[in-house]
This record gives sequence, C-alpha cells and structure tokens, in this order.
Amino acid sequence: MATRLPDLQPHAQSLALASLRWSEQWWDPASSLLDVGFVGQPIVRDSCWFALGLFLRDGEGDTQRARDIIDAVLATQFDEPGAVYHGTFPRWIGEPRPPSENPQMWRDYDPNWRQFIGTTLALILDEYSGRLEAAQIERIDRAIRLAVEGEPAERCPASYTNIALMKAALLTWAGKRYGEAAWVAYGEAFAEAVYDLFQQTGAYDEYNSPTYYGVNLYALALWRRYARSAKLAQMGGAMEAALWRDVARYYHAGLGNICGPYTRSYGMDMPHYGALLGLSIWLGVGQEHAPFPTDAALFDHCDDFIFGSPFALVGTEIPADVLPDFIRFSGERTIRQPITAKPIRIATAWLGEDLMIGAESTPLDDFAFFKPSDQFHPATLHWRTPGGGSGWLRLRHIGPVDATAAAYHLTIAGTVEPSLAQRFGSQHTEWVFEIFLPEGSAGVVVTGERWQLPGLTINVSSNLAQMRAEWDGNRLRLVYPVDGERTTVSFALLLS
Repeated sequence: MATRLPDLQPHAQSLALASLRWSEQWWDPASSLLDVGFVGQPIVRDSCWFALGLFLRDGEGDTQRARDIIDAVLATQFDEPGAVYHGTFPRWIGEPRPPSENPQMWRDYDPNWRQFIGTTLALILDEYSGRLEAAQIERIDRAIRLAVEGEPAERCPASYTNIALMKAALLTWAGKRYGEAAWVAYGEAFAEAVYDLFQQTGAYDEYNSPTYYGVNLYALALWRRYARSAKLAQMGGAMEAALWRDVARYYHAGLGNICGPYTRSYGMDMPHYGALLGLSIWLGVGQEHAPFPTDAALFDHCDDFIFGSPFALVGTEIPADVLPDFIRFSGERTIRQPITAKPIRIATAWLGEDLMIGAESTPLDDFAFFKPSDQFHPATLHWRTPGGGSGWLRLRHIGPVDATAAAYHLTIAGTVEPSLAQRFGSQHTEWVFEIFLPEGSAGVVVTGERWQLPGLTINVSSNLAQMRAEWDGNRLRLVYPVDGERTTVSFALLLS
C-alpha cells in the first residue's frame, strides 16, 4: 500500500501537513519521541501517531525517525502476563511503574493505550511494512498481540463507545493477521453489540462529545477500511453516516461549535481548544471552516493535534446532503434525541442565528447514572457577543440533572440527596453556572433573578434564594447554594 501524502484528498493532505509541522517543534532526538511542553517528559502514544505521519510524509530522514520512534515506543510496553496493565504502555517516559499490589486504573496506568497504540501500529504494518526491517515487523506484531491478549474481556463494555469501536477493529485485524479465529469471532460479536446498542436510539452512550466523536469517526473509518471484516465494514459505514448526520443537526457553523449537551467534553469553544471532532470536520470541509485552534504553540488539549496524521490517513465520509451544514448555519431548529433507554436519557437542543441551548434529561431518582466528572455538561448555552466572539455557559453540578432546552428557554431540575452530599459536599449541594465572556466584565450586572451579559439577558426563576458571583479573569461563576432542608431544586432561564 504505502499511502503517501499526494495520494490523499486535499483536505486530508493539509491536515496531515499542519499536524506534522505543529508536532515537529516537540521532537526530542535524545529520546526519539515527542516532548510536548506542558508534559515535561517524552510522551508515548502521541509519538506513535507522529511516526505514522512521518511514514506518510516520506521526506528526507522521515523513515528513519519513524523507525526510531517505533523502537522507543515498543521498549516501554508492559509485558507482565496476569497483571491488569499487561500489554498497555506508560503515558510518558519516567512515569512510575504500576505498583505490584492493587494498581489503580487511570491513576497508575491507562488501559486505553492498548487500543490507541495498537490500532496505530496496525496501520503502520498495513501501509508501511515495506519500509521496516523484518525484525522490527516481528516486534510490532508481538506488541499488538500483547495489547490484544492483555485487554480484560470485561474491562471495556460496548457502551464505552470510543474505546469499544477501536477494540473491535483491533480484534478483527489482529485475528485475521495472526490466524486467531476466536479473536475474529469475538471482535465481530463485540462490534455487533456496539452496533445493536447504537441502533436502539440512534445514539452512542458517550453522546455529543467533541473529543470522543473524533475518536469514533477515526475508529469507524478503521471498520470500513482496515478491520479485515466485511461485517465491520458494513456496520461501520452505516454508523459513520448516521453519526455525521446527527453531528450536523447540532453543529452551528456561525458559532463554530456543536450545541450541547455534552456527555464528555474537555472544553466549550472548539475554535480555542483541541477537540478531535474539529479535525474530522477539517477532513470534510478544510481548515478554513474547521473549528480548531491555529495557535503555533500550546493551547488547551493541544497534544490531540498530533492525531492529525492517522485521521488524515483513514479519512472520513460525510454524507453529501449534510456537508453544507459544516460551512454555513442551516437555520433555526429544535432537536429531541433519546440517548439511552435504560436509564432514560434524552437530549434536547435549540439552535438560533446567534444563540444555541443544550440540555440533557435524566431520571432524578436514578443514582446509578450521573457523571461525577468535570467533562459532563448537562445544560449549556453558546451565543455571539457584541465583539463577535462566542460566550458560553455550562452548569457545574454533581448529581442527577433533569434539563430541557427549547427556543430561548432552559429549565433545570434536581434533588439533594444526603448520601451524595456526604460524598461530594458542595459539589452536590451547590448549583454553579460557569460563564465565559470573551470581552470581560464590562457591562455585566448579575442578581439572583437577572443576568445582564454582553449580547444576552437571562431572566432566572428559581426556588433557591441566595446567589453569589465569583470572577476569575473572563470567567464568571454564579453559585446557588441549597438552603436549609430543601430537597428539590428548580431553575427556569428565559433568554433574550
């Protein structure tokens, strides 16, 4: 195969080149890895992405550097059969080795590096084996085997969408390459479980996630093109088209963002942080229309820019009927989308010319589902400010939230539970609205009942009487503490 840059579509070429140019500044010849500024140590997974990009570019010295990166990455893999971290990789050089007793996932190791690095190595073997020595190919094959063998069957459910999609692709690819029929059967059965779950509502459990939707689209392209399974190719193409159509409903090209709510999001303004969905949109409509930062150095979640080369290689297929939605705003609309049937989760959104509102409704009596995470945003606003920037608002609260969006209207309800208050303290007993104002505090007047913001006025009805305002630069936090013995909380926000 040996795909090279001229073989790619123009938008994919520009993404790969931009990603490689940005990544070059972090090259560390001493470690043969990338050393991104904010980490302070050479990083493992992202360096593997960079190696694939070097093979793709195939410039002077690129192949040798890519080979050196692969050797450096493979040398870090954990090879401890029976350990829960067997087959994965450290996040950076010098990260403490997981303890032998009771290692904690996420704290001591990241199991997902098996899928991220495993699929990247598979792409390298499929595309660039001709530039590798036989001994290095053997080492890569062994590393992929360890990654597959080390993954506990119960660790990643079908609902853990972005990792589940990569897991299925890696299983079928590795099963076919190594003659492991059981891996192929497991991979196809697992893929069908992911597909069946998606078919229940037409949505993934990790719903409307600006970063992880990018991973999903990368993985679905793997299903179509590289997974070595006709079943995955068919299901992957169907889900990829359905996902893009759903994204198009939420995308506001004028504001450069997808409307909330977000099951998992690292930021709120895609043009100013590295959201992988921005790279996927870049593949479809080009850098000019892509909601992705243009900063030369560091920006929030900037290391995901290194993923650009794998994205460019596998590509994406945006249905022609929704492609214009990623270039210009396609008009006012209301969305109602069931996310999961058990528990019942429903996303609602309203998008107008200069304003959009997102909300997620979940059962207030179901304490099995809520995300004690700063990535979960069940109530959001975006609007255009007088200076032409994007203001945004998100609810910060740990506990079940029942929120609904409509035209110029956002309602929020909740309860206060003693067990959650004991566990999370003020993160459960306070309802916090975090607001970003790109032009700062000029003209801002807030009370418990009315928020006068640049370009937006919000009238607030609530059964919480007290509110305090806290400023941190251009961010305003409006904090409503639960008072006394109250156990129910309600807000109605009317926007104008």
